[in-house]
Order: sequence, then C-alpha cells, then structure tokens
Amino acid sequence: MPDGAAPIGNGCADLFSQDSVRTYAIDIDQAEWQSLDAEFHDIAALQATGNEFATYHPIVFHLDQETVNASIKLHGASSWLQAIMFDGDRAKMQFTIAFNKTDPNAKFHGLDKLTFDMPRSDWTFMHDRLAHAWLRQSGIMAGCAASARLNINGKLYGLYVVEEEVSRRVVAEFFPNNADGDLWKGGVQPETSPAKANYTRIDSFQHATDLASISAIVDLDGSVHSWAAEAMLNDADGYYGGFHNFYLYDQGQKGYIFLPQDLDATFDWLALFDLPGANDHPVFWWEARAKPAPQAGPIWPVVMADSGWRKKYADAIADVLSHWDVAQLQGWIDTWSGQIAADVPADPHAWATADNFNMAIQKAREIVASRADYLRTFVDCENGAGEDKDGDGARWCDDCRDDDPSIHIGAAETCNGVDDNCNGTVDEGCQ
Repeated sequence: MPDGAAPIGNGCADLFSQDSVRTYAIDIDQAEWQSLDAEFHDIAALQATGNEFATYHPIVFHLDQETVNASIKLHGASSWLQAIMFDGDRAKMQFTIAFNKTDPNAKFHGLDKLTFDMPRSDWTFMHDRLAHAWLRQSGIMAGCAASARLNINGKLYGLYVVEEEVSRRVVAEFFPNNADGDLWKGGVQPETSPAKANYTRIDSFQHATDLASISAIVDLDGSVHSWAAEAMLNDADGYYGGFHNFYLYDQGQKGYIFLPQDLDATFDWLALFDLPGANDHPVFWWEARAKPAPQAGPIWPVVMADSGWRKKYADAIADVLSHWDVAQLQGWIDTWSGQIAADVPADPHAWATADNFNMAIQKAREIVASRADYLRTFVDCENGAGEDKDGDGARWCDDCRDDDPSIHIGAAETCNGVDDNCNGTVDEGCQ
C-alpha cells in the first residue's frame, strides 16, 4: 500500500451501494440533445483533439424523488471513436454529469460529478465496478463505482457503470496527510487544480530519462506497487499494459506516484480481444500482444532494466497477491452479474448480446484464478525458481523472448525488425 494511503473504510456515498442497480433519469431540451448528438458524431474533432472539444449542456437530473439542475457532456475518447465507427445507430454515448457548473458549491449526495461509463469492449458491463472495488479495498486510490441504468427523456438509454470522478475528496481519502498536490491525467492534463498546477515540476518529470533523474522525482516504491496492482487486474490500457490511462499524483518531496485510471480493459479483456489471456507478462507485457502492440511508456523500460527494481516489483506483486481473494472476487462477479443480467438484453444501445455477456462473465471468473496462478510463477521465478530456456543468462521472468539467446535486456539493437533489447521499441535509432 502506498505510504499515506487510506483503506476503503466506508468512504463511498450512498449512491454506490452494491445491493441494487439504481435508475437515473435526465431531461434534456431537444435542441440541446441534437447539439450533443452532433458532437458525438464529429469524428474529425474527436480525432484532432480527443474529447477536449466536448461541451456541457443543461439538463434536469432525477433519482427517485430527487430532482436537480445539472449539466451533461460526452465522456471517453478511444471508446467513443470505436462506438461511432462500428455501431451505427446503436452507438452508445458515455457521459459526465456535473452538478456544480451553475453553482460552484452545488453537490449531489456530496459529489461534484458523476461519470456514466460503458465502453463497447466491456462485455461484462462491470470491469470498472470490479476493479475500483478491489483497488479501494487494497488501499489504492480509485473512486467509488456501481452499476446503474440511465433514462433519457423518458426512455431507457442504457446500462452503465456510474463512477465518482477522482476529486479532492477522493485524493484526501487516500492521501489524508498530503491532499493538496497536483493530480495529472496521463502526466499532461491537470485534473484537480488547473489554475494552480506546477507546470515547471511536471516538465521536469517529462524530461526524466535515466534512473537517477526518474528516482529524483518519482516515488518508485509507491509506483511499482500501483503497477503491480494493474498487472494483477490484467489491465491492457494503463501505464502497465499500454501507456495510455494513468494518473500522476504529486506528493511533494516524496515525488510523483503513478496511479491506475480508466480500468475498463481489465479481467477478461486480454482473453477476449487480444492474445495473452491470463499470461500477460508482468514486465514485457507488449511482447505477446497482437501487433502493432502498445508501446511502453518512457519510464517503464528504464525502471524494469534495473535488476533491483525488477525484484522490488516482484515483491510488490507478491504483496498484491496477498490481497487478491479469488473467492471474494468471484463472489462479486456472481452477485453483481446477477443484478444486471436482465438489463443487458434490455439495453437498446448494447453492443454485446446476452450470450456475449454470459461468456465474458465466465471468462472473468476464470481469469481471477488463473491470473493469480500465473503471477505466482513470476514471483517464484524472480526469487530464483525460474528457467532460462534459451541459455542467454536471463530467466524467463527477466527475458522478453526466452526462445532466442540474442534477445534480452542489454542486447544490442541491430535494426532487424525485432526488439532485441526488450525495451518495447523495435529498431530504435535506425534510419
């Protein structure tokens, strides 16, 4: 557990009770809805700017007998683009709903915002819900999450995971002794205090290229623990798994800590939509992925090239394995999938069938156990029990290709279309 982090306790608002699936509703003026829909279909703007062009639109928000004024905007980026490209009229919007746009002090059940998240590649309809629950229980920062239905202008629009956006409240829960630092999405976008963000300091982080400069500004002990948690979740889309979705939190003198963010490509995802299944290598995760594979972030290969930090990373995986209760996680999957089983075929914007859903649920249950088994073999290898099948001096846990003695950490890159030095980049420096 990162130093200063708080366990889950009972820190979630009542909206995130896991006992039932709640139904939210919004009313939106037809002209505003048409404007929102036009934004959703603006592929050129989405590809040019990500979701930065999305704007808020006024709505009336309902939950049971409560009614408040709020604002809505589109959420997502790559999942948004995939929905538009592949799903036609069934393409499903994802939303952020803010309660504080008109009145900066307004909240709903203590929250500034809610995100209704459901990318098309989550056939379980609850990756984020599962991942957030386990991370919070393990003392790693994540907002609260639950399943929810959303009605728009009197009609069911779809099934979602409704999430608490990471805010000062969430930061303070997990970093109670240091709650005022900058939070950066992807290491570039200030999230909690944009007007006060320390751009000079984040620039120093972005220019850290060797282990000494990285260690001077990054809390590597805390970060390898977070990466170990992502590896445990079989994440295909974080700093572990894809250099795509992550937070950096500035702890001041202690340095930046990497934290998980946007965990919808977890559990069964690598089994259903890629090649590794449960056996995604904890260090060289790109090697078995479908090509072109995601590229490692610049800090990852520097840290993992150091044998001491690989050992600390293995120790962190051993620690998160101790928090990975297979029976508990499979119980969550069984109970929560039962709660939403009737909502999946009823969702008018669902991309997955009931058969897809049932298959993914079964695969997620299997991955919960098999991922843990595989990572135990990795830890055992790092502790001296691993084989070196190709005889290059590196056990399989320290080798991205244990079938070729010319490929290993520290090998010369020979411009041959192969990642000879196991840093996640093919033929760097070649013309």
